[in-house]
Amino acid sequence: MSDLTHQQTGNPVAAVGSYYPWHHSAWQQIVSQQRRDRLAHAYLFTGLPDTGRHQFVLGVAHYVLCEADKITHSKACGRCRQCLLFAKGYHPDVLQVKPEEGSRAIKIDQVRQIADHVQQTSNQASATKVIIIQPAEALGTAAANSLLKSLEEPPGKALFLLIADSGDSLLATIRSRCQNVALPSPTFSDTQAWLATMSAADSDTLASAAALAPRQPFAALRMLEEGVPAWREILTDKLISLRNGEESVTEVARFCEKQPVAHAINLMTDLCTEQVRSLAVEPQSRTSARIRQLLKLQREIYRVSAQQESTSNPNLLMSLEYLLSQWQELSPGR
Repeated sequence: MSDLTHQQTGNPVAAVGSYYPWHHSAWQQIVSQQRRDRLAHAYLFTGLPDTGRHQFVLGVAHYVLCEADKITHSKACGRCRQCLLFAKGYHPDVLQVKPEEGSRAIKIDQVRQIADHVQQTSNQASATKVIIIQPAEALGTAAANSLLKSLEEPPGKALFLLIADSGDSLLATIRSRCQNVALPSPTFSDTQAWLATMSAADSDTLASAAALAPRQPFAALRMLEEGVPAWREILTDKLISLRNGEESVTEVARFCEKQPVAHAINLMTDLCTEQVRSLAVEPQSRTSARIRQLLKLQREIYRVSAQQESTSNPNLLMSLEYLLSQWQELSPGR
């Protein structure tokens, strides 16, 4: 199944044609160029995932296609025919290109179809055809070279919007034909403030979620909705109880299974790091053995984590029980 699809908004947390506060400077750059009739024909937007970069690019497409006077409007008007098409979650002049289902690569045949799309009769006379490519890193060499021809001589009136984590993995010839726009990530306070508009959780829980996904507010929101901050607090108490002999390894392992294994591994790593830092300020004669134990446990955590990410598909419960038994061995009474 081809994954060349017309614009689908489907984002419940921001209006189409809008953007998030941390992207204000980048948005003003686009608005300024549009007003001076100096838009590039191709942009490469770089930034971290889970920061609203796709919503930003949809907003650019929406703004460019909007029929309102750009001198008086710095966002899409929301009322013209083009805006109403966006509001329905579909716009025939916006094409999104991404890897096909089950694949990590954007194939050359998908790129070849872009020219066909651009040359088709537009939804509106003289309207711009917008092509959104995400992630641009998925372009293989053949696909990138095929796209290069369109970037050098854009067919018809076309605007190419590429989205990538960074431009480093793209062909230099692709990067050189795009105007690079770095999309900033939010600060910790920006993320916490935005989460407060999305959730009724208390400030401590919001802060915990923001800390779990630094500079990636959508990942933080997912963790908040999945109850990860509260789950971590409970697991922290259980790990203390485990060391005190108040809970069994199996009981704690089964609790860990309620969330992706990475959450338990990350928590144990964080707790080990905190303990190493606190011990580092104590006299070395009393703490060196303890620090060695903690560092050994961290190495085991990393090994199990790598094992979980491999294709060997190890038994999750057994892996958790092994790590927790190693954790239990760090009990002061042992």
